[in-house]
Amino acid sequence: EATAGAESRADLAAVLMQHGLALLCLVSGGMSLVRARVEGHIPRKGSVAMIASAEKASSKWHEQVFQAVVRHIDFEKVRCIILAGPGFVKDEWFQWMLGEAAKRQERQLMLSRPKWVLCHACSAFKHSLKEVLADPAVAARIADTKAATEVKILARFFGMMASQPERVEYGFHQVRAACEQGAVDSLLLTDDLFRAQSVSRRGLYVGLVESVRDTNGVVHIFSSLHVSGEQLSRLGGVAAILRFPIPESDRGGKSELESDTESDDAIIAEARESHTR
Repeated sequence: EATAGAESRADLAAVLMQHGLALLCLVSGGMSLVRARVEGHIPRKGSVAMIASAEKASSKWHEQVFQAVVRHIDFEKVRCIILAGPGFVKDEWFQWMLGEAAKRQERQLMLSRPKWVLCHACSAFKHSLKEVLADPAVAARIADTKAATEVKILARFFGMMASQPERVEYGFHQVRAACEQGAVDSLLLTDDLFRAQSVSRRGLYVGLVESVRDTNGVVHIFSSLHVSGEQLSRLGGVAAILRFPIPESDRGGKSELESDTESDDAIIAEARESHTR
């Protein structure tokens, strides 16, 4: 059950690839689950007959990896796909895959192109995945890829703050007041809020998330380690885009959760300045 739950929550996929071997894993909550292992005997270059045999075997293997990717990766849930391995096998397969996706009109696969991160790995065996994920450069690229949606929604938030300030809220108490009226269309939260030492404080944020989802709002969780999460943290870590403006008299005041933050004007000024850099 734990494995099934981790698989359903996985937002990172990895395809490890070398000559004649590909391993497809889903990564969630620190667990790496192998979903497919594709092996193929591909002869090395030699005589004309061996070259022809190698091309046939390579095409078959490419197709099997393609089918494994389509079958096991949920492109709506997975936000980043690592393609790693030694040499140029991964690069050749990736270009072949893009061509085939276009020919076959595999729309989800075609739209997933920005999610792919190609990088080096020592082999296509599972232990190499740990090395890949531990590489700071790769980790940063993964964070940028996974945060692409959040970066866009944060840019929308700041744009509306400038053009339609009545359609945005920030700060726990203000956002909760908007939520109680069913006005929250998009809720923006930093992940570190759910790691607060106080259980009751964590419960407030969990309750806020559930309330927004109950009214068909969309929840965006920002990594506090990414620049977008840092910008949101300057607003207290909680913000919302509203479906409709709410009267000034119905807007919440500053809550105890925000009593130790800077003044609202100072927070906004700093966040805007950081966002425009």
